[in-house]
Amino acid sequence: LQLMNATTTSSSAMIAPLLLCVAFINCKSLTRKSIAVDAFTTPQSTPLARCQRQHQYTRPSSYTTQLNEQPVNLKNLLGPISPSTLKSYNLPPSDASQGWTAQIVTFTAKSMEETTEIQLAPKNQQDHFVDKFSVEIPIPLDRVGLGIELLEIEGGREDGLGIVIVDGLVSGGNAEKACQILETTDDKESIMFGDSISNAELIIRRRIGNAAEQTDVMSTRTECLGYESMANELVGLLAPLNVGNNNTPRIEEATVILTLKRLRRRPTINVKLQYPPSQNLPPETIQLLPGDNLRMAMLSRGIKLNDPLAQRYDGKPTGSGNCGSGGLCRTCAVSVTRGGELLSPPKANEKKMLEETPRWRLACKSWVGYGMKEGDVVVQVNPRQW
Repeated sequence: LQLMNATTTSSSAMIAPLLLCVAFINCKSLTRKSIAVDAFTTPQSTPLARCQRQHQYTRPSSYTTQLNEQPVNLKNLLGPISPSTLKSYNLPPSDASQGWTAQIVTFTAKSMEETTEIQLAPKNQQDHFVDKFSVEIPIPLDRVGLGIELLEIEGGREDGLGIVIVDGLVSGGNAEKACQILETTDDKESIMFGDSISNAELIIRRRIGNAAEQTDVMSTRTECLGYESMANELVGLLAPLNVGNNNTPRIEEATVILTLKRLRRRPTINVKLQYPPSQNLPPETIQLLPGDNLRMAMLSRGIKLNDPLAQRYDGKPTGSGNCGSGGLCRTCAVSVTRGGELLSPPKANEKKMLEETPRWRLACKSWVGYGMKEGDVVVQVNPRQW
């Protein structure tokens, strides 16, 4: 969005720079069409993020099981996630632009009040997920603007809702300059085609006197807005920078932090299961997603894990059953012969229980996809029978 210089912040005067903006960026493929009825629907199960961080990941809403699973902190289980790893899951441009939809999500806020929001979501929740990250764009006071081309793929509604994505960066614009720096490092994300701006924050640092400073922070939510609504929000956010710098206290510098959402391909982990020779069963491979629990995944597929030869760590007879994924009995232990780095690291109690067999893991305490990496894992079931 290439904003022109404005000499006033009145609402009537803001129309001109907005129109100039549209002409300047030459949105060659700008389309406006009504959003389909099913683009704003309440999902069968609310796919709220189970973790909040710079990058977020949720299991697909279709992930269901008849087994009882103890609540877990997916953020801790997946561990540190490298942006370079996530970049390998970027979608082709056609999927990135056509894969978006929107849904109404209701959740309980910290105040215990029920809140409803319209959020971006993937059309194909089984294979894609929505990632969130932020990009900082320094704004020179003599060239106020972002320099982002926007494309409306769903819109034309009276309520101003829609889906707008990034179509490109204006050559020489502030966003392009910021992204050129970000692209030189592997640990930072830059803006690309298909991203959608969900929030924008303006940070203004002012000088008061010779030493004191004042910082003003303003933000606006732009997720699921149509083109005109999003443009108005971004123009309004930058308005304080367009009134000149003769006011007191004087503006020293300004930065815009954009929170963007991006569609990515879900990484997959192929787990090859090998059975003891005495069972005379061929190996089989199951495909899992990051955050899937190894024990739950196998039991839900009818694979028997409770080794009758295993000695329970808690001293109870093996025939009394398992501990229900509490990590207390070690009857679900498996031997990991390949891909152990793709499992969540064992904690102190598990290490103590299996210190004599370092390749063994408790399936109930093993979650696949550590670091959001994909690959192959080979597991020997019922290792005491080998």
